[in-house]
Amino acid sequence: MKPLNQLIDYFVKKSRDNNPKAKEFFLQSIPLWISSIFIGLISTSYAALLHFGEETFLYFYQQDRAWVFALAPIFFLLSYLTVFKFGKHANGSGIPQVMAVLNMNKRYFKAYSDQFLSLRIIVVKIVSSFFMSLGGGVVGREGPTIQIAASVLHFTNKILPSSWPKINEKLMIITGASAGLAAAFNTPLGGIVFAIEELTKNHLKYLRTTIFAAVIIAGFTAQTILGPYLIFGYPKVDAEGIKIFLLILLTSVLCGIIGTYFGQLVFFVNDFRRKLKRIVQFIFGFLMVMIFCIIVYYTNADSVGAGNFLLDRLLFETDKTVEWYTIPARLINGVISFGNGGAGGVFAPALSFGGTIGSFIGEIFSLKPRQMNMLILIGMVGFLTSFTRSPFTSAILVLEMTDRHSVIFYFMVAALVSYLIANTIDKRSFYERTSKAISDALPNLEEDKSKKSSDIRV
Repeated sequence: MKPLNQLIDYFVKKSRDNNPKAKEFFLQSIPLWISSIFIGLISTSYAALLHFGEETFLYFYQQDRAWVFALAPIFFLLSYLTVFKFGKHANGSGIPQVMAVLNMNKRYFKAYSDQFLSLRIIVVKIVSSFFMSLGGGVVGREGPTIQIAASVLHFTNKILPSSWPKINEKLMIITGASAGLAAAFNTPLGGIVFAIEELTKNHLKYLRTTIFAAVIIAGFTAQTILGPYLIFGYPKVDAEGIKIFLLILLTSVLCGIIGTYFGQLVFFVNDFRRKLKRIVQFIFGFLMVMIFCIIVYYTNADSVGAGNFLLDRLLFETDKTVEWYTIPARLINGVISFGNGGAGGVFAPALSFGGTIGSFIGEIFSLKPRQMNMLILIGMVGFLTSFTRSPFTSAILVLEMTDRHSVIFYFMVAALVSYLIANTIDKRSFYERTSKAISDALPNLEEDKSKKSSDIRV
């Protein structure tokens, strides 16, 4: 043991000589590592909860479609009231809220960051989105997981004693958000790329160590519980031939157009509702939910939920067809779900929107199953890119979720085409518009400090 101890002492001394701040860095990392474990635990528990909610809705819906007229209005209302009463900035996806906090100057950050990132926000986010899943809402958990994870690290930074060496507050938030996405999708590279591409325009120089550590620990925690899973693992694909390449371009263009206008419509509905008086908001919300119920009653189960069940069927079962009404039904139900005022993300629904578009195009041109799978994956990349304007994140996420490295260049083509189409139509994404709306709604700090922030719905 003596030679081993001498070797350890040598490396410790060498580390101190080469990096005098090694001790400080180690102390900074301890709370980050511990918090990342909690992010992994929360992410897996949250996923199981929303999965249970969606399965519960589908169980009653399959017994009798009329159940939607009871479940959707009740749980959509409960989702909205949970946010309205207990944490108004827990509504929507959560990504615009994180972006808004990161764009705040020091004075605004100190005054308002706790309204967007806190333990209360975590609880409200989980409960509200769970109600949405019980109502059949077309919402996901990935965006909310990002706000939840950012809240965990923001809270961790706040409770550390003043004598403890701390990581920069905004860096902790960025790190938490990237770890949350990695744990939610089981995509470590996607989490890292998302942090760079969506949350900050800076280089990785000051982010690399903390983000890598948080992503790895949160991801390992999730894998320890769920195993080394892939959300849409190993679909068989075929991208050979000029015909399939032209259809890849067609799918990318359509997803770029539809995804962009979908984002504009969601923002318009949210903005319109926010400007209504409270009683009129309830009436408007009720009418929207009734439209949702009618659509679900006269279509099928493909028009509800986050879309994971639908994509599983399209990618891995022999039945790869979707009815003609599935695409408009899911899109309209998505607008209603996101405009409800409750919590719920758009990453998973966006993937399902694109997947159904790809499947529908494949059916029109009578493609073989492996070719249809290719268009489904291309649609997933294209739609997510057009909505988020994060082409690298979209391509990497779908790559890691499916392990289809052989077609990575096709994913990049889809991301690039959709991104160019989207930027031609609208220079700003839904997240950018919503983040700016949140920031603009904050009271001026020169005004009465006791004044509450505006009721912005995202």
